[in-house]
Amino acid sequence: MDQINQVLFIIHQEAPWLLWCLVVVIGGVFGSFLTCMLYRVPLGISLSNPPSYCPSCHEKLKAVDLLPVLSYLIFKGKCHYCKVPVSPRYMFIELCTIFICTIAYIITGPQLVLVFTLTWVICWLFIVGLWVESRMLAKKVLLFSIMISPLIYLLWR
Repeated sequence: MDQINQVLFIIHQEAPWLLWCLVVVIGGVFGSFLTCMLYRVPLGISLSNPPSYCPSCHEKLKAVDLLPVLSYLIFKGKCHYCKVPVSPRYMFIELCTIFICTIAYIITGPQLVLVFTLTWVICWLFIVGLWVESRMLAKKVLLFSIMISPLIYLLWR
């Protein structure tokens, strides 16, 4: 693990913008997936099938429609196909996830523990989001997040 941390530190020294971009992109992707989970889990819809679609016109979304934050801005908060407004909560959750991932990077720095920290944070965002939106408790996700907590502690020491 020390070798991975050394590589990350070298990248941080030579091209710090690269890690920042990676953190923002990962935060956006996790945020987008989080919105998908928060929509599908309460309805009992599989996370993998069917592929993402507009709930109004049921058109299958293409890659350009799924770009975190950007697609919301590009299409002015409306579905690319039927022009029905998309809830701003999607962009809000994606921006919050990017922000939280950025804060985690600032706290941990370029270390392997960041991967586990981000996983833990995303689990808790899902747990809290699911509870706030539908009063459901994701017991398996809660158990997983509790199980990786000691690993984060050990890696961070």
